[in-house]
Amino acid sequence: MWDSSLLNFVPIYVNDQAIHGQVLLVNNMRIFVSFVYGMCDRNARLTLWDDLIHCADRFRNEPWVVLGDFNVTRHGGEHSASRRVTKAMKDFNSVNTKYELEDMRGVGFHFNWSNMRVGSEAVSKKIDRALGNWWWFKTVGDSYAMYHTPGISDHSPVSIQMRDRQPYRGRPFKFLNYWDENDRFLSIVKQEWDKDYSGSPVVVIHKKLKCLKGQLRELCTRPDSKVKELRKILHSVQNDLRCGVSYPNVVEKERQLRKEIGQEARMEEAFFKQKSRIQWLKEGDSNTAYFHRMVKVRQSKNHIVRIRDETGNWVEREDDIAQVATLARS
Repeated sequence: MWDSSLLNFVPIYVNDQAIHGQVLLVNNMRIFVSFVYGMCDRNARLTLWDDLIHCADRFRNEPWVVLGDFNVTRHGGEHSASRRVTKAMKDFNSVNTKYELEDMRGVGFHFNWSNMRVGSEAVSKKIDRALGNWWWFKTVGDSYAMYHTPGISDHSPVSIQMRDRQPYRGRPFKFLNYWDENDRFLSIVKQEWDKDYSGSPVVVIHKKLKCLKGQLRELCTRPDSKVKELRKILHSVQNDLRCGVSYPNVVEKERQLRKEIGQEARMEEAFFKQKSRIQWLKEGDSNTAYFHRMVKVRQSKNHIVRIRDETGNWVEREDDIAQVATLARS
């Protein structure tokens, strides 16, 4: 199950459907791991969900990964013969949502279990998986789950591949939707678009967009910092009012600050909604802490783990991946 020369696994809780324990990695980093084997019966799995809920509280502030055979899928696309969402699937998803467990980036076999039959009787499912909590994605975000070839088994073995964090190389430009609410947005675009450049129409467009990127980056790219500053000013003004400090237009200043904070908070919410790519209820309450976390989860999943070169071989080293990608574009 693990290489004892690379890690030391110490069991903490053991029951019929899971083994929970602590691992000390070679770099002295402590993580918690739960190996799961879920029962086939939905009602029998309810004790597993209760067990995971207990562990979620226990490991809330530690990196924790849960992996194994859950004996239930999460989504309709994880069953080769049916897209129906069952009550058992809803139970599983409810636990994951409530205690902020999310699938790790997966590589290899999508359907990791089959009934070993052929023709119309063949059924494949994704019932083996690896889930991480918020602290896992924050501290071990470059890891991914590898689903290996099944061999003679009806299951594909799953292992967690842990990589060194990649060095920061700058961020690619991304247009933030809330920028178009800025009073300066249209004037900035018009100013850059009115400039004259030499070259073909395609070259001219490229030059204008490149210059426009630099101008747009000067707009606030993190609205949460502006909201934080405005709230600090508002608290100061409200303290003056509470203490009876009087100066011209203090009441009007408080009203104006409340209005500005409301506007900036909406931009802050839009920013994190776009970054996390989460479809959210329009009438829902603001919950930016949740979106902070989902941004981290998406970033963890949104990296290229390996790529196939022109000879059909898999390349996993980062430098080699970049070289293959460059050749593919050319």
